[in-house]
Amino acid sequence: MTDLVPGSESDTCSSTPMQRVAGRLEHVLPPGWRVEVVDLPARGEVAAQPVLRVHMPEN
Repeated sequence: MTDLVPGSESDTCSSTPMQRVAGRLEHVLPPGWRVEVVDLPARGEVAAQPVLRVHMPEN
């Protein structure tokens, strides 16, 4: 699993296309929402693709 992409980070500072998309998505979401890039393979797949996970605030 990779680190969260801070909303203040510019697109040019992100290292992968998924991280850039995560940063843009987090920028337009309401305050408190977080977006992360998950690189874990699904159920033993070796060539699995990363996915975006969106977390909404607890309250």
